[in-house]
Amino acid sequence: MEDFKVVGKVKITGEIILKAPLLIGDGAGETADNFKDIHVLKNHVGAAFIPGTSLCGVLREWLAKNNPALVEKIFGDTNKMQSSIQLEDIVLAGGEIISRDGVKIDGVTGTGIDGGKYDYEAIDRGARGDLNLLINLRGCHDETDIKNFVAKLLRKLEGGIRIGALTSKGFGFTVAENLNAEFFDFRKKADVIAWLTDKPAAEKILPAAEKISANAQDFVVDADFVFKSSFIIRDYDTNEKVGESKISAVSLKSRNDFVIPATSLKGIFRHRAEYIFGKFGLDKNLLDKLLGASIGDEKIKSRFIVAESYISPKNIKAIAHTRNKIDRITGGTLQGTLFSTKPVYGAANLHVHFEIVDAKDFEAGLAIFLLRDLWLGNVAIGGEKSIGRGTVRGVYAKINFRGKSYELDAGGKVISGDKAELAKFAAAVKNWGDSE
Repeated sequence: MEDFKVVGKVKITGEIILKAPLLIGDGAGETADNFKDIHVLKNHVGAAFIPGTSLCGVLREWLAKNNPALVEKIFGDTNKMQSSIQLEDIVLAGGEIISRDGVKIDGVTGTGIDGGKYDYEAIDRGARGDLNLLINLRGCHDETDIKNFVAKLLRKLEGGIRIGALTSKGFGFTVAENLNAEFFDFRKKADVIAWLTDKPAAEKILPAAEKISANAQDFVVDADFVFKSSFIIRDYDTNEKVGESKISAVSLKSRNDFVIPATSLKGIFRHRAEYIFGKFGLDKNLLDKLLGASIGDEKIKSRFIVAESYISPKNIKAIAHTRNKIDRITGGTLQGTLFSTKPVYGAANLHVHFEIVDAKDFEAGLAIFLLRDLWLGNVAIGGEKSIGRGTVRGVYAKINFRGKSYELDAGGKVISGDKAELAKFAAAVKNWGDSE
C-alpha cells in the first residue's frame, strides 16, 4: 500500500475567463417559467458554474493525446487507483446569461426545415471564476513526471481550452490568468506545517517555458475581411423603436461588439461545402465525418472548428430601415406588413478563424475552396442576403499546416509559401477519401 500513500500535494489556483460564450446545459428542457429549449446549468443559489467534471474531462482528453502513459496515474483507473485530481466547480461571475437561437437548414434549398427552430441560453464572454485544483502525489508517482505535467498544464490553461457544448461552433473557449502552483512535499516537516496552517509552499512550479504548440496536422486558417456594404445577424429580442413602431430585429451584439456567431459561419461553410460536393458529383453525406452529424442515436463529432467573430462598433453604425413585404404575384405591397430592421453599415473589419483537426489532403483542399468562396464574395453572411447584405472581400489570410505557412494578399495571391502545394490540396477534393 506504500505505493498509494499520499506523499505530497500540488495546489493550483487562478482565474478562468470566458473568451467566448459557454453552454453547459442543465438537461431540464423547456419549463413553465423558462421557454428556452436549453438552459444554463446553475447551482443552488442560481449562479452559473463550470462543473469540475467538465474541466477534468477536457484535461484528461488533452493528456491522453500528449502523454497517454500518465493518464491512469493522474486521472485514475477503476481497477487500480482513484484519481489524483481534486477539482472544485468554478462558479462564474460577471457574465450575462444571453439567448441564442438556431434553425436547421435544408442543404438543397438553403431554407429552414419546418420545426427545426430552437433556442438556448449561454453565458456570455467575459465571465470569470476561481480555479482551485489539487493533485495528490502518491508513492507510485514519479515526482519529475508530475512536476512536468503541472508545468505543461499551466501553459495549456494560459493558452486556452474549450469546454462545454458547441465547441466546434465557437463556444466554450476559456483561458486562465493569475495562475499559481505550489508543491507541498509531505516528506518535509516545513511543507506539512505550511499545508496544515494554510501557508504558501516553499517550492513553486512555473508554467512550461515553451508554448504548447498546435497539432501540426491541423489545418488552421486566420483571415481578415471587410464588409462591402452592410450586414445583420438578426436578434429579435429587442425593445428598440422607430418612432412609435417597434423594430423587428437588430444586429446581434456581445457586450459592446457586434458578433458573427460561429454557428452562422459554420452553417455557411457547410452549405457551401455541400454545393461544392454537388459540383464534383460527390455524396454530401461524406461530409459528416468532417463536419459532424447526428444520425438517430449516433453522433459524429465535428473536426471542423469555427471561432466566434467580434466586430468593434468603432467607425460603423446601425441604421433602422422600414420596409414592406411584397406580394410576389401582384408585385404590390401586402397590407399590414410594414416592418423595420436595423442593419450595420460601414467598412466593418471581420476576422475569421477556422481549423480542421487532423486534416487529410482532401479536407485541406475543401477548406481552401471555402476560403476562396468567402474571399470572392460568392457567399454572404447573416440575413437579408437578397438585398445585398453580408458580402465581404478578403484582405489578408494566413494558413498553417504540417509545419508550413502560407499567406495571401488582398488579391488572393499567395505571397508566402508554396502555391503549388495549396493547388495540390485543392485538386484532391474531387477524389474525396481515396487517400485515406
